[in-house]
Amino acid sequence: MEQSKKETLLCTADDGIAAAVSAAGAAVESPVMRVREAESLIGTWRDARVVLIGADVAVVAARMGLSSRQGVYVLGDGTSPPSALSASVPLGAATIVLPEGAGCLADVLSGRAGVGARTSRICVVGGSGGVGASTLAVGLASAGGALGATALVDLDPLGGGLDLLLGAERAAGWRWDKLQSARGQIGELAGHVPVANGVTLVSMSRETSSSVSRDSVAAVLASLARSSALVVMDVGRCVDAGAREGLRGSDRTVLVCGQDVRGVASARMTRGAADLRDAGVVVRLRPGGAVRPAEVAAAVGLPLLGTVPYDKNLAAAAERGVPPDRAAGRAWLRACASVLRALGTGEEPS
Repeated sequence: MEQSKKETLLCTADDGIAAAVSAAGAAVESPVMRVREAESLIGTWRDARVVLIGADVAVVAARMGLSSRQGVYVLGDGTSPPSALSASVPLGAATIVLPEGAGCLADVLSGRAGVGARTSRICVVGGSGGVGASTLAVGLASAGGALGATALVDLDPLGGGLDLLLGAERAAGWRWDKLQSARGQIGELAGHVPVANGVTLVSMSRETSSSVSRDSVAAVLASLARSSALVVMDVGRCVDAGAREGLRGSDRTVLVCGQDVRGVASARMTRGAADLRDAGVVVRLRPGGAVRPAEVAAAVGLPLLGTVPYDKNLAAAAERGVPPDRAAGRAWLRACASVLRALGTGEEPS
């Protein structure tokens, strides 16, 4: 039985596991060859790029004395007996439990798993109106370019579309109105959505003002995670089902606050409404700000991640569709990089 080194080998007689692998493989365009019996592994074990073993045959496979190799995974579900999943130890395999581990399975099939690649997901929430949360989200995505490919996801149905802020309103590509039906594991979005200023962009459409669903957000985020080192989400202040899915799937959350008393009060209310327990505060400085950054963070009840300076060029740039990182001064750019480092992402500026 001949097999390409680029193929994934799946060994299972369980049609449910096979269907899950087939769907994930189709989504990431990774070929999968299936065999049903553990004995079939003997002639194909060394040649496959990745070996997936169903829990139904894992115990038998573990007793076969197969040679040690990397890239082996045992697949099971909630009904799999502990003995089957424990068979991963003699196989030197990791365990993926479905359907919860569908995203991990897609990473394995796409080649992102096991090579040190991990996507950081950051949500940006505006504590009040006019604090520049969307501008900061763009700045963080741009600053993350040194890490690799970055993506920016617009989750504010009333924000007017992030593509405007990047001057990409006429750029060809899908917006959320074309992605509303996305479910489960979907294919790569590269080539289908706009790329603005080097950032892959999933923006709201101005043709509709409807919110995006939880399922579509989960599917889009999973797809972007396979091709991006950093995904930044602009949640806005309308914390609907799609925004909550973004928050649920994020590694860190930034609550952007102003320096005025009313803005601080609004940020406290936003924190409660969005249940931002593990977020950090970024204070947007402004001339004559009445509340010091440390006091803002203390009043909101979250740690201070940093500040971003007032930059008079940003408002005019937004009206002209000039991306913030092209219009802002060096102090603002360095502030964005500093926030990324505070979030555990990013590098020291040169």
